[in-house]
Amino acid sequence: MEELKYILIADGSSDNILKSVIDWTLDVNYPKLPVKGYWIDFRPIPKKVDTISEKLALAKHLYQFDVIFYHRDAETTDIKILDQRKHEILKGINDPETRNKTICVIPIKMMESWLLFDAEAIKKAAGNRHYKGNLELPQIKRIEREKQPKELLHQLLKTASGLKGRNLNKFNPHFATHLVADNITDFAPLRQLKAFQVFEQDLKTIVDGFLELENK
Repeated sequence: MEELKYILIADGSSDNILKSVIDWTLDVNYPKLPVKGYWIDFRPIPKKVDTISEKLALAKHLYQFDVIFYHRDAETTDIKILDQRKHEILKGINDPETRNKTICVIPIKMMESWLLFDAEAIKKAAGNRHYKGNLELPQIKRIEREKQPKELLHQLLKTASGLKGRNLNKFNPHFATHLVADNITDFAPLRQLKAFQVFEQDLKTIVDGFLELENK
């Protein structure tokens, strides 16, 4: 096939960062498959779009796509929530054909937890790649137990920036978070996390099924 097209529907505007994770995962599993992905920003839409079915209906109107990545944070450190969140997403999709090409992306506890493993990327994103201090990142296997991953990542970025006083007050950790994802070249450590394992397996199942249909 010429190209796999996907859309990403995320919880919030900052969660388009997950596109970096999706692109890496597709690339390592399907290195010969050209991929083009779109994150859908619903903010400029005049009419409020809330439900999963409303978001997908609008997505179909705006884009042509082969598979869908639908993101929702677990919002808890309880791994058992994964099945519940997947059920909530898929239950909200009325069309079986659309449901069968939807891949759920459900980080534990939230998206920022998938950025807490690469100290060099955090230093670069903070604008201080030569920072010599010790960034106390959680051990990779403990990341899914981190109760406040966003706050921890923001604090690590502030620390790595080396800024003080007014300059530190001007530092924007929300913007820097996007740069962390941009500076990570290898997301393989995430394969130690249960939520990522589920995500990658679901991705392979759906993309393999799509490619099989395309090759018939």
